Amino acid sequence: MRLRNIVLTVFISLFTLIPAYSLTIDEVLEAANDVSYTVKNAEISHSNSLLLIQENDLEDEALWNVEVNMSPLKSDDLSSDSFSFNTLNASVTLPNDGNTTFALSSPMSIDYDGGFSITPYLSASHTFDFNYFDDDLISDLSNAVSSLSTERVYLNALYSFNKSVISQLINLLTLEKNIKSLEHSISNAERDLENMVQLRTTSKESITYKRTELELDMNRRNLEIYKDQYEKAKSQFKISTNLEWTGLEDFEVPELNIAQMEGGNSELRELSLKSEIASLSIEEKEKAMSPRSLTLSAGGGVDYKNDKSKADYELPFRNSVNGDISATLNLSQWKIGTSFSLTANKDWEVTPALSIFGSWHNNTTSKSDSLELERLRNEAISAQNDYMEALTDYNIEGMSLQNRIMDYNFSLLTLEQNEAYLKAVVDSEKEYYEKGLVRKDDVDDAIAEYELFSYDKTITYLDGLSLYYDILIYSL
Repeated sequence: MRLRNIVLTVFISLFTLIPAYSLTIDEVLEAANDVSYTVKNAEISHSNSLLLIQENDLEDEALWNVEVNMSPLKSDDLSSDSFSFNTLNASVTLPNDGNTTFALSSPMSIDYDGGFSITPYLSASHTFDFNYFDDDLISDLSNAVSSLSTERVYLNALYSFNKSVISQLINLLTLEKNIKSLEHSISNAERDLENMVQLRTTSKESITYKRTELELDMNRRNLEIYKDQYEKAKSQFKISTNLEWTGLEDFEVPELNIAQMEGGNSELRELSLKSEIASLSIEEKEKAMSPRSLTLSAGGGVDYKNDKSKADYELPFRNSVNGDISATLNLSQWKIGTSFSLTANKDWEVTPALSIFGSWHNNTTSKSDSLELERLRNEAISAQNDYMEALTDYNIEGMSLQNRIMDYNFSLLTLEQNEAYLKAVVDSEKEYYEKGLVRKDDVDDAIAEYELFSYDKTITYLDGLSLYYDILIYSL
């Protein structure tokens, strides 16, 4: 009896032998992510998208413009020549809705014989848009869409890649299970054939023997096929993770819960924003087709020459001050305006001037504008339909995931029951064997079935982890 126990212990140890070192699921996923070019490209794309979003978020700045044109020499006679600033302009346009602009022009001339003249002029203008559309609204919404899309696409790529790694693990473990199962079946078949001959229950020429032998040959061929697939799967795993396959440690599946958000996931929010952008594009086009704005501008300047410079002009030349104000009404086909100016010299002799102007042009784009507006309206309807369809799909997918979670939780319960049952069978068969009530083969079969179940258990846990990533993707 003692010898039988020793043999049984050695056999169980050999049959259930596992590698001294097994990989953890976190170790596998981390290694796969480190060497994956798919993940690297996703990270680069994510980084570039963030840079683009930051670029689009930059606030408008004031536009400055400075222009200088000078002539230090115009002849070979310096006594009659001058250093002239033909153009000396500076302007700034503020980043507001009315494009408020301030401009300063100050051409001047400095004669080499002492003459000096300068004509500074300062002006300001502002446009009041009575049919104004704030295009920053569309820009802000577009940036929000880009931000949502950037994070979703990036995380979706990572989660999908991790799912592909899990599929590799499931394939490896399934092949291992098939190999173990066939090896055990072949061992039993070889034993049965040997017993048939030794016990003379049948002959090698009998149909039963030949059928068993044919089945054994088929299993041997299948075993070689599985072993070949297994070696290829290990090579693929090595390439994908830079790790040697040594088995997988037990792990816990994260809690599988799904919470359907009222506003949906980021994809739904993105489609909702796109629908809003489409509606705003219609409003923008309608207002662009019917422009109504009033531009007001005012300015003032001085025309000054010193006595030395005045000598070059026909007398009497008087220094003067001037100012003007104008208003222009801009419509789709009409432009109507008026301007008023005053010029005064040092003796306060004032010269007023009034002018009224107007212009008309035909609308050559009315047809194309109408067609574009119709197209924008169709796009808005389409965008709304895309959102509603995605909302329906979101709810359906949520219910499908709920059902998958329920089915998986049931499979875990069944798994626990099967494990308890198979463990009890192994314990019972060992006890019966020690008492001499069963054969060693019966113990072998119980242990083999329990070992094959351990593969089913790990594969089921990997299925749960894959489902967990599906939930993460759904919740993005």
